[in-house]
Amino acid sequence: MSRTEQDTAAARSRRAAGERVVQEMLGEEFMAANMGAQPEGDGPVSTLARLALEQVFGEIWARQGLDRRSRSLITLGVLMAQGHQTELRNHVVAGQANGLSPEEILEAVLHTVPYIGFPAAGQAMATATRTLAEA
Repeated sequence: MSRTEQDTAAARSRRAAGERVVQEMLGEEFMAANMGAQPEGDGPVSTLARLALEQVFGEIWARQGLDRRSRSLITLGVLMAQGHQTELRNHVVAGQANGLSPEEILEAVLHTVPYIGFPAAGQAMATATRTLAEA
């Protein structure tokens, strides 16, 4: 097998692992709506979806070093600090799928106040409570 074939096989394996992680955390509907057919193209949207599936979910989230529950807490904190409310919403849902209770998610938001400030924590609290209420 050539180097290119090995790279392609490895990428396919990472993509398959990434698809499993996304489906387990966010569901089939999210996968289909946000990443399903997109990795197959060659434009910027396809490239972004492919990177997310292969690298973020197929490499990082699939690693053995931390359990998904711990990864979810870390991801929630980073997204709160950066103010990425849409992605925070997705990861509140994923956090619940990974074993976090609504109380733990809200406590994580509260814990960020001294580190990210009241405005950012307030936005995160609004996003988290709204998302949890929808569940």
